[in-house]
Amino acid sequence: MTEPGARQGGIVADVVAAEAARAGCRGVVLASPPGPESELLAWWLPSTLPLRTLDPGAVADVAGALASAGAPGPHVEALAWQAVARAQALAHRLLPVGTTNKIVLLLEDAPLPARVLPLGDVWASDVHRWSGRATLPAVLLDAGGAEVAAVEKALRDYLEEGMAPDAAFAPLGTLGPRVRAALDAAEPHRRGLVVPKLESWTAGIDLAR
Repeated sequence: MTEPGARQGGIVADVVAAEAARAGCRGVVLASPPGPESELLAWWLPSTLPLRTLDPGAVADVAGALASAGAPGPHVEALAWQAVARAQALAHRLLPVGTTNKIVLLLEDAPLPARVLPLGDVWASDVHRWSGRATLPAVLLDAGGAEVAAVEKALRDYLEEGMAPDAAFAPLGTLGPRVRAALDAAEPHRRGLVVPKLESWTAGIDLAR
């Protein structure tokens, strides 16, 4: 991994440390599966704020129990990570955090892993630049780097620059309506979050579009 952004990492570390102190927590537990975003977070957090990861076997056991109980199929794994993280948090006074990046937060219609999302204002293109890979939402799973960059630009134009949606998403062609639909569908999940503010418009903080 190349060295990640010092500015973003410093802000993220400060916000997570402050939230952990406010909640009386002694460390942090990941409520998301391992991936490039969790690697970045581990890089950014100070040694004074221990980061605990979950046992994948324990998560698989909980996922099986949730599936047997009728939990929604597409969300079983995510719900299992959340449940195990919450149990660890209660047992060890840890702060549950998710590693959702900004484009996933904006475009994925799924339960979020935790209320605290340290990378919720970090674009996937930045994660990719720093780590060589990034997590993408379902609507972009088959997208290449140029297409992801174009979608991020459209979202910036709409959310940060105040451009009219038709104008902002028109350059995306046939992908534009799907991105707009995903953005609207994911909106209810983006409420009441703790997201370190890195950009001029931050999901969970600046709710108006």
